[in-house]
Amino acid sequence: MMKLVTGLKSAALATALAIGTMNAAIAADLSKAGSIEYVTFKAKDGVSVDAMSEAAAGGTVNANLRANYDGFVDRHVALQADGVWIEVVYWESEEAGRAALDKFVADPVNKDFLNLVNVDSVTIAYSDIH
Repeated sequence: MMKLVTGLKSAALATALAIGTMNAAIAADLSKAGSIEYVTFKAKDGVSVDAMSEAAAGGTVNANLRANYDGFVDRHVALQADGVWIEVVYWESEEAGRAALDKFVADPVNKDFLNLVNVDSVTIAYSDIH
């Protein structure tokens, strides 16, 4: 029963997280976006959904991207039922997204988030918006 309750709490949190980021998407000016960076990852063993939600989508990372990364448009994070996290980042161009990647990983502001990510599980793809 405890596993079911925990699963339901995780599902509810993931839904709330997705809805919260969708509301932000409605307010963002996505007309500037020319490319989508699609990232999937898993949390490290032992990292709770709550901890990852706060670190990944709590606002610090997005505020940092908005203030310090050229070509950044918007970012949203959601959790799939299988435990895989999805990060969708809108960039003015694919080049802007690729150029930001090394800076993002080295940036101390993103450390709390990145320390929770299982780096061996990360995939990144880019798609042009037409």
